[in-house]
Amino acid sequence: MREALLLGAGAFCLYLYTMPASLAAYRDAGEFAASAYTLGVSHPPGYPLYLLLARASLTLGLGDPAYRLGLLSALCAAAASAALFLFARARWGLWAAIGAAALLALNPVLWSVAQVQEMYSLSVLGAVALMAWSLRLKENYRFHEWLAFALFYGLMLSNRLDILLWAPGLLFLALAVRPTPGGAWWALAAFGLTPFLIAAFDANSLIVPLILGTVLWRYRGANRAAWLWRTAAFAALGLALYLYLPLRSAREPWLDWSHPADLSNFMGSVLRSKYGGTLDLLSKSYAKGELFGENAALYARHLWDWLGPLGLVVVFAGAGSAFKRDKDRFLGQACAYWWSGPVFLFLANMPPNPHAAAIVEPHYLLSDVVLAFWAAEGLGLLSGIGSAPATVLAGFFIGFPFARGLWSRMDRRDHLFAYDFARNALLSAPRDSVLVARKDVQLYNLWYYQTAHGWRPDVKVVAQGLAGSPWYQSGWRKRSPELRLMPLRDAQTWERFLAANPAVSATFDAELPLEISSRSRSRGLLMSWAPTAPADSEALWELMVRRGRYEYEGQPDFFTSDLVESYAQARLRQGSEAVAAGLKDTAATALRSAWAMHWLFPEPPLFLGFQAYQLKDYPSARLYYGMASRFYEELLELARRYRALPGVSEQIARSNAETITHQGVICEKMGELEAARSHYEKALSRFPLAQTHYNLAVLFWKKDIGAAERHLREALRLDPHHAEARRYLALIQNRK
Repeated sequence: MREALLLGAGAFCLYLYTMPASLAAYRDAGEFAASAYTLGVSHPPGYPLYLLLARASLTLGLGDPAYRLGLLSALCAAAASAALFLFARARWGLWAAIGAAALLALNPVLWSVAQVQEMYSLSVLGAVALMAWSLRLKENYRFHEWLAFALFYGLMLSNRLDILLWAPGLLFLALAVRPTPGGAWWALAAFGLTPFLIAAFDANSLIVPLILGTVLWRYRGANRAAWLWRTAAFAALGLALYLYLPLRSAREPWLDWSHPADLSNFMGSVLRSKYGGTLDLLSKSYAKGELFGENAALYARHLWDWLGPLGLVVVFAGAGSAFKRDKDRFLGQACAYWWSGPVFLFLANMPPNPHAAAIVEPHYLLSDVVLAFWAAEGLGLLSGIGSAPATVLAGFFIGFPFARGLWSRMDRRDHLFAYDFARNALLSAPRDSVLVARKDVQLYNLWYYQTAHGWRPDVKVVAQGLAGSPWYQSGWRKRSPELRLMPLRDAQTWERFLAANPAVSATFDAELPLEISSRSRSRGLLMSWAPTAPADSEALWELMVRRGRYEYEGQPDFFTSDLVESYAQARLRQGSEAVAAGLKDTAATALRSAWAMHWLFPEPPLFLGFQAYQLKDYPSARLYYGMASRFYEELLELARRYRALPGVSEQIARSNAETITHQGVICEKMGELEAARSHYEKALSRFPLAQTHYNLAVLFWKKDIGAAERHLREALRLDPHHAEARRYLALIQNRK
């Protein structure tokens, strides 16, 4: 026990030293921090176990509330490694246990979630305990211990429902005290038939018959009915923690997601029915399993990053040892890995872009826990040869991650991006205004700092994606009856919203129709429709605090990059307004600042090129437009690689074609007509634009009237309202 405590303390100190001082820039961290602080109801399925533990952790008198929640995550992650050590120490020896626990503790994904205000590290702790407990029951089944196992499983399901994916494998292990025939048929159902049926019928609930069938098949004791009743009662006792949701919802907390006080809402919340039975509704845009190959490749890259070649060899050796020594043990663990690894990735079906990958990444951890158990057994094989090989490998697993730079990736001590974003966004908001935000990190940061720190209570922060939800509107009616909410999806609803609420601003992650966004004005980190929006927001930029490296491409995670993108977009808007106003120096400063924050960002060089064109500096304009086109080409390749939806790729291609067309215009101004023609033809190869065809027609006007006519007709086909093309085509027809 002493060694386990020392190892856990070491892991905890590691996480503690590298964690941020306040809220982490992570997907739902701000929401959970705000929900814990106000004792609210979080998004489905509600996560009551985590929220109650998080609320208890707030009683610690250390740092701000978000820091205390970070301590909870770090403690759970460290305890998971210590628990694995305890189990492995008794079976495979000291150095095997140290090596496996170090592998788990230094898992980059576990380390990252150990620093954030979310429930993932608690889930890993529960997973390690459940796997160890099921293996213990396999070796020595005791009824009272089985009931405690059922109770604990129910509790862990009230933290995260994805642990249900382990149920077939864990039950196969825990109920293996008496030999049961038919293992091959169960394996066929668990590994093949059930996943196939779930994919074919798009019904995740089909795992339930497999779970029930496993229980009924594996348990061979007397009084089966009484055994089932007691097991169900203890599991239900653990699941009863979900009753927190309707009970707390009835008290109308600050955050009352879906208002589960209503029975129909309660069941929908627990079952996440509005999420379509998938990780994210984005996956519904693709055919079932269409993106499995890309997700499997990302997972393989994670395994290589975490384990390296030696770690993979040790894991395979441990799996082989389990298969050789106890096929039932191997089969149960393999089933848990299969469902939480490959099957989950197949069902998640997320595109392989950085945002989606960041959403999927923490879900690797359940399958990683199985691999950590196999790694312990693999190291145990070396211990059988002698202590030296296992000792060397354990030392390697501790030292190698630091040698390859994991520390620098995980060190968040000075990471204040979330804090500074919330401060700067609220600083930019007019007094007594409404502030609309959409993306998780940006929105939830504002939620947390308003609730826990009391920043700018006069500003009403509205979640764009929730604005049409009845429960969300009801909560705002109770807090601020003067606020008028409605779905913010199109120009008509935005018009009504702006008319009903006199001072409105939005963060740059908000989705706005072009006719609405074009009427806004830059106001620091926001765009604003408030009548008091200053013409020059440079003063607000002087007041903003930005600590850290504000470079999109230089961040260790997607969510920090996305916050930097908000600053780059705000600077771009400021620069574009200055270009329109003829403020050359102000425009150049703002646009170059935006470009410095995000290099692969076509719009800053595009506006710099336009400004140079206005000033008749054609060589500079051509250079800037060329850079913008190059960036669009790179973005188009990324869209292809990330399997972006067709509309995204089409918009990038269109913007690229417009940029190349501008290059052609510049070449015409410089008298380089052949270069202009080449650019126009290149633009058409990227995307057919009426204006490009018209420009080519003008080029051909004196040289090839037939070609000019063809391009004019094509321009009118693409844009029947192109007046100049119609006029010139009429001139050609009058000549005939």
